[in-house]
Amino acid sequence: RSKLDKEGSSGINAEYGQNREAVLYFLMLLSNAKKSDSVALVKHTPSFSKSDATSVAPCILPNREVAVKSRQDGLAMPRYASAVLSAESFDGYSQADLVRDLLFVCQGIETNAIRWDASRMCYVPVSLIKLPKTKLDMACKIAELGFLYKQIKSFVDQRLSEQSYGLIGQAFCSAIMQELKEYYRLIAVLENQNAAGKLSLHRLLVWSHDTFDRLRLISSLCSQAGYANGGGLASCLHTFLQYGDPTYHNLVNEVLHLTTRPLREMLRRWIYEGDCCDGYGEFFITVDSNIPEDLLWESKYSIRLEMLPSFIPKHMAERILLIGKTINFIRVVCRDHSPINFPFSTVASGSQGLNDIIGPDLHNHISEVYKITSAHLISLLKKKYLLCEHLTAIRDYLLLGQGDFVQHLMDLICKDLSSTAREISTSMLQSKLETAQRATNAQYHNIDIIRRVNVIKLEESLGDTGWDVFTVDYALNGPLAVIVNQDSRETYLCIFRMLWKTKRIEHGLRRMWAKTATWERTLPYLVADIRPFRHLVNIICSEIQHFICQIQYYINFEVLECSWKELENAVDTAQDLDYIIDAHKRFIGIVSERLMLSEEHKTVLEKLYANYNIVINFIQRYEDSCETLKMNNTIREERV
Repeated sequence: RSKLDKEGSSGINAEYGQNREAVLYFLMLLSNAKKSDSVALVKHTPSFSKSDATSVAPCILPNREVAVKSRQDGLAMPRYASAVLSAESFDGYSQADLVRDLLFVCQGIETNAIRWDASRMCYVPVSLIKLPKTKLDMACKIAELGFLYKQIKSFVDQRLSEQSYGLIGQAFCSAIMQELKEYYRLIAVLENQNAAGKLSLHRLLVWSHDTFDRLRLISSLCSQAGYANGGGLASCLHTFLQYGDPTYHNLVNEVLHLTTRPLREMLRRWIYEGDCCDGYGEFFITVDSNIPEDLLWESKYSIRLEMLPSFIPKHMAERILLIGKTINFIRVVCRDHSPINFPFSTVASGSQGLNDIIGPDLHNHISEVYKITSAHLISLLKKKYLLCEHLTAIRDYLLLGQGDFVQHLMDLICKDLSSTAREISTSMLQSKLETAQRATNAQYHNIDIIRRVNVIKLEESLGDTGWDVFTVDYALNGPLAVIVNQDSRETYLCIFRMLWKTKRIEHGLRRMWAKTATWERTLPYLVADIRPFRHLVNIICSEIQHFICQIQYYINFEVLECSWKELENAVDTAQDLDYIIDAHKRFIGIVSERLMLSEEHKTVLEKLYANYNIVINFIQRYEDSCETLKMNNTIREERV
């Protein structure tokens, strides 16, 4: 036994001899532990800026670590030299003092022992504080709340002081402050617990665990979305709804609901009153106040895509734009202030849930408002402003659909139009047009329609006749001018000139046949003398008549009637004013294309007009020959 004791003692001594240096160094560290440097509460995070997706919270780190390398046997010293200190008292700085100071730090308040270093962006101790490793880790976690709170509070104070941040931005700050109220309640409870002596460092850490996650998410919201404005801010917040954690999702949902309250109010006023109350440029619909009233529908209102929230699709935004534009058009252009009755509650009011602006509820509301406002406007245009009647009048007068009026007008002014353009007065032509209206079925049109038909004399050139400068215009103003605008009127002018030229040839041929029949009755002997000439003329007139008949059949049945039927159907089934405008543009576009008035068919049209000119010259020469024969017959009768 003594031998074994001796061997064991010698083994222990041998082992102690091998680790003697490490043991002595450990004892030296214990003796110098009270002289070690203090710890600093240091922030270990990048600066709080727009580009930070998340904020890495602050931590409390020792300003010095002691790493002791062992010898070959692998023995190592503890990583933190201060870890051997007592857990209840840290060199005169008790746990209660630490808890009290951490509560102040969580509120962003400096204490006598812990101060905020603005240059280093961290909390640093004033007095020498030594903490064990476990307490140091817990204090680091708790102090991170103070850093997050300080960053959030600083952001809110800074943005609220900026007048340009807008209503939605202020609502976002208000939502953040609303979330901080829960944090304030937690701090108040913890202070009561600490005053009662029931709060330890461990309990403080447990109580702050859930709050830390919420503040960290709020800090991320401020970092990513806080520097956007208006609808862009709402879009940034909406991206955070992709969190799978229900707690995160509910928090972002609540913040987004409070933030979008001004947006919902703007939307409500726009779709129900047509008012764009956007003093800070946050709404996705913009108004150009410099646009005159006659261009209200085309140019005054537009969508600002950078302010369009991501939860509102573009097609829905276009429909929202159309609703408010329709209301303003009714009030300003149509001068109608009768109420528009909506059979359901208002949209996106502040007391309603978030589904009013996100999801199918908003889509259903917008669809209903769109149908009601558009139906009100179309009914107003058809009943008060006689939209269908005016379109029919355009067809009768500009597209020569009123046959008896066109024929009578041609008979009245054909001689006048054969004169030079300078010899013709617009007033004289206007009086003859009114005479043709009173003498035909056009007299039964509405008096407002009759007054809108005017004669226009185009700019004349050297050698022009009345046929070259004569045209008819149909003047439309007010709401109907949006449908038949200035570009459409110019297109109708080109169509009228082409149709009028065709009618001129038809009228000339009819006059030729009438004169030939008159000769056969009054001058039978003269007809016998020019029988071969008259036979040749009749053959040519038959060919011309066939040519003109084919052209008129194509114009009337293949072009005008088919296109007009499509326009009528479109106007009858139109859901909004834009649909009617597009249908009318499509109508005149098809007519112009099929009548070869487009730039692509310019060569074909020039050839057609060249043939027209040949026919017109032939008719003119025939009439001149008739006048010569008439004069010769008069001279012959005088001689006899």
